Amino acid sequence: MASENKNKRSSIDQHDDKEMRKQKQALTRKLDLHILPLLSIIYLNSYMIRSNIANAKLVNLEDDLQLTSDEYQWALSIFFFGYVLFEVPSNIVLRRWQPSRWLSIIHIFLGIAAICMGAVKNAAGLLVCRFFLGIFEAGLFPGIIYFISLWYSKKQQAIRIGLFWSFSALSGAFSGVLAYGISRISSAKLAQWRLIFILEGAPTFILALCCWFLLPNSPEKAKFLNDQERQLEIDRLAKDAGPIKKDKFSWSQVLSVFIDWKTYIYAIIYITGTIATQGITLSLPTIINNLGEWTPFQAQLLTIPPYMAAFFAILIVSYSSDHFMERSLHCSISNLWSICGFLILMLIDQKRVGVLYVGIIFAAIGTYANVSLKIAWFNNNFASLTRRAIAVAVIVSIGTSGGAIAGQIYQAKQKPRYFIGHTISFCCVVLQTTLIIILRFILMIINHRRKRMNDEQIKQQVEKYGGEEFVGDHHPKFRYTL
Repeated sequence: MASENKNKRSSIDQHDDKEMRKQKQALTRKLDLHILPLLSIIYLNSYMIRSNIANAKLVNLEDDLQLTSDEYQWALSIFFFGYVLFEVPSNIVLRRWQPSRWLSIIHIFLGIAAICMGAVKNAAGLLVCRFFLGIFEAGLFPGIIYFISLWYSKKQQAIRIGLFWSFSALSGAFSGVLAYGISRISSAKLAQWRLIFILEGAPTFILALCCWFLLPNSPEKAKFLNDQERQLEIDRLAKDAGPIKKDKFSWSQVLSVFIDWKTYIYAIIYITGTIATQGITLSLPTIINNLGEWTPFQAQLLTIPPYMAAFFAILIVSYSSDHFMERSLHCSISNLWSICGFLILMLIDQKRVGVLYVGIIFAAIGTYANVSLKIAWFNNNFASLTRRAIAVAVIVSIGTSGGAIAGQIYQAKQKPRYFIGHTISFCCVVLQTTLIIILRFILMIINHRRKRMNDEQIKQQVEKYGGEEFVGDHHPKFRYTL
């Protein structure tokens, strides 16, 4: 009789667990439907605006503005100076205000700067517009990363970050198609490169309105969730936070990010990847144009396959990373594609155009695919909302400065091989892979030490960092994601 009752209770428990899994899956699908499409489209539009200068170059931007090679390179790089300066302040505002309002406002100003690029008359005007473009886009990428962490557990973040980041690759393909279409427009009043800037900047205003009215700010205030779903979401995130149960904003937590050694290791990992990724993004149409005897229109279309390959690679690798709850090895394996791609571009004879084009595809796959993984990795390893918001901004801010370097490494004097640019990108990817492996072992050691701590040691560690409300990922019961 006792055995029958035990089996009956076990059957009921299994049924309850199954029902709970169904509810969580339904909740996740609902979150995905209300959050991810808008974030992805916003980022596609912003990334297309950031990189469309490469497409504009192929339709006489340099000639019409009488740009020197150095002035064009600085137009690429100056974007990242504005970007770096305003990422941390932007995420502080995001942490303390409503995300939907802030993301909407910065998107409006992003559109204004983008359209103004279509009206510039000289190099100075282009440089000013690119600088302000960087300022207004600064809060978008780290802001979206932080925003995703408000809604999804650690194990769900890589594929969601991968999804919106994959739209950066899709934007490259889409920008190529759109630039090709715009370049076929005959206009006596506006040059084709001006049309590229104006027509690609105009949708930002519509997207900003969508963001203002449609983007929810937090699970507690989400109108699209009923009471049961809202409580389930709050409980799920609380369980995922582990020992970090309370979370108050404090300037000491902001400061703690700047004195945390992990911040700077992750920043170096990020900056080395940014140099390679942005080097490809900012110069891909030009690199392809110098592979063979293409027309500018053909070169625009040939940018599409590398970006599409990167798009699918991001989704596949991000899904795998979440499935196995593993980040560092996935990053390293992704980098092998980049390493092979840059080696092909560095070493293969220039006459073998087909092989070199495959090298470009490999380089695009690797440089793009590892971005969502490393972002999810450091997002997972900074606990408490404040530390996470500031850490994301600081790491991305420092790391994005690599874009200023990337704007200088593929210079016109290197064509058609661009050997120096490819070599610098190759070295950055190798260095990044080395640091990823080293950091993985350090975090493994820390996790192992924390497992062996007794109650007294745990108490002392928590008190050392200001108590339960402020200890964050320094909590001995917190385990770093590898």
